[in-house]
Amino acid sequence: MPGKRNPEDKVSRLIGAVGDTLKEKGYHGLGVNKLALRAGVSKPMVYEYFGSENGLLKAYIGQMDSWLAYFESLELPENPTTEELMNCFIRMLQDQFRFFHGDKEMQKLVLWQISEFNPLMRATCEAREREGVRLLELAESHFRNSGISLKAVMGMLVGGIYYTVLHDSAGLGTIAGIDIKNEKEFDTVLNTIAQMVEWAFQMAEKPKVNKN
Repeated sequence: MPGKRNPEDKVSRLIGAVGDTLKEKGYHGLGVNKLALRAGVSKPMVYEYFGSENGLLKAYIGQMDSWLAYFESLELPENPTTEELMNCFIRMLQDQFRFFHGDKEMQKLVLWQISEFNPLMRATCEAREREGVRLLELAESHFRNSGISLKAVMGMLVGGIYYTVLHDSAGLGTIAGIDIKNEKEFDTVLNTIAQMVEWAFQMAEKPKVNKN
């Protein structure tokens, strides 16, 4: 069989086996024996190429994490304007919603991430958080002393995106009457994401009212 002796092919098949297993059976279906069998390689190959099952999972998670790759692809000027930052956050959240909605494998990965503690997942989340906080800090001066927390707004929107998509993927119906399987309502969610980020930036510009 072509590629059978090729180490890169075996590595690719093992990583692919993790994703296929997650999509079909969830993280409970993982295991060295099952993954090796699915990839069509011997169990010792897992240890030869990855050192352990955790090494294989780490390779898979690193390859799949969309946020880190997205942060690397962001193009912002050295000193972005407030409007450029606002548009960057809007685009980032809208892209996340589109991508997450269309990628079943990523949905399973995130479900695994929030369902049980895993040191590998924790390390990936921490790396993602560092990049996210670095980006948020660029807008800190706009929100300072405004009473508006951009971090909280972004956190709620990211969490809302995850839940809305996972709710839909599980076939649980609408949320507040919104059905994201409907193209028009999907676009409504995209527009609302933009509106909420815009509101946060606009509210931060308003002078605080002295209640004393």
